[in-house]
Amino acid sequence: MSAALTGTLPPAKAAPPEILPLAHAELEKGSHVTLSARGVVASLDVRHTTKCNVPIVWGDMDSSPTSPCSMAFLTLRTPGDTLAQASSFPLTPYGTEDDGMAQLRMSFRQLDASTPFPQVMVSAYTGGAHCCSLTSIFDLRSKGQWQHLELGAMDGDGEPQIVDIVGNGQQEILTFDQSFLYTFASHAGSESPIVISRYHDGVLENVTRDPVYRDYLAKDLAERRRNWTRSGRFEPNGFLAYEVATMANLGKFSEGWRDMLAHAQSTKEAGSGLSLCDLKPAAEKQNGHGCSAKEKELLPFPEALSAFLVQTGYITPEQAASVRGDQGSTNVPPPPTESAPQKPVSSSSAVAQPTTTNSDTIAPAKSIKSSALFSVLAGLGLVLYLLPILIAYKRDTVDQRKIAMVAVLLGWTVIGWVAALVMALTQQSRKT
Repeated sequence: MSAALTGTLPPAKAAPPEILPLAHAELEKGSHVTLSARGVVASLDVRHTTKCNVPIVWGDMDSSPTSPCSMAFLTLRTPGDTLAQASSFPLTPYGTEDDGMAQLRMSFRQLDASTPFPQVMVSAYTGGAHCCSLTSIFDLRSKGQWQHLELGAMDGDGEPQIVDIVGNGQQEILTFDQSFLYTFASHAGSESPIVISRYHDGVLENVTRDPVYRDYLAKDLAERRRNWTRSGRFEPNGFLAYEVATMANLGKFSEGWRDMLAHAQSTKEAGSGLSLCDLKPAAEKQNGHGCSAKEKELLPFPEALSAFLVQTGYITPEQAASVRGDQGSTNVPPPPTESAPQKPVSSSSAVAQPTTTNSDTIAPAKSIKSSALFSVLAGLGLVLYLLPILIAYKRDTVDQRKIAMVAVLLGWTVIGWVAALVMALTQQSRKT
């Protein structure tokens, strides 16, 4: 089971007191570290092994390195267990140039007060710009079986914050909704809503809308709004998307929506946002090939925001429909309101497309020729975008995964694409 994609919380002036772990250790440059708390013994080891093509906690068999490799393992024991009875989990390839994973750490936490044994939280840093920590919770379940729950990739490095927001002894996991990053503004201009979760009985529950947290959410909103105002209202749509989502969590969606309309920047001015193609299910859009040119045009910010908030579960389709009349007349179709998937939408790096003509006098032959030309250009563009990856795999470089991550995540910045190309051409090949 994995939780929604989230990120670690940025520092705030009024941050709640952080709960210290029962025990904590980081592997750093060593190859072994052991911790114990309340009868549980946990060990992190990096071992050279020939059994690399195995299921791992943070990945799959397709992403496993070639043998032999360095693999990080977590080994867990409870009172009465012999070494042979211990549970061992392959976590990830670790400490080599090929995978880039580093800063492996673990801590004991009493996230679930109903269990006699503490939970073990393990995390590692993947590296890269604005990215990423992988974190999992290991818990001793019924019949003495250990299970792990993945929290997903989180922006930044380190474990998520564990806090007691209202001082009632309840431990909360404090993160933020990373799906807002890059969606309506740059990373620097994006603001992400707080996500408050509780762990109990092997399940991570989102409790952000619990009334006991409203005061904390309201103070966070007020503080971020002051900072945004001091910055000259930098990239307004990035802040306003966060504001409307937070107001929805506070039960004040309509009020937040009216404030958004009063301060929003047009999509043309902002240069970023979502299109109807972005909002389609992945199976329908087929990496953009299943979308028309019109569907790839960026929507006006209010329409895109309402559809995005429906898909990410902040508002209902009925709430989106209730504010649609406030957006003025537009020729853009309304956002989807049926069967909206409850998961984050991928951010769009597209720029606004030229307005299509409404003329009915264009000859059919010309339309077909334009469509064919567009398909050819789109195909060539995709090949060019993925060129560093193709070169890396053709040369069988030792750093293929890192090159692929740089090309896919940062290739659109041009500088990132050039960096990936240089890496693909200069990295050492396994063939030599």
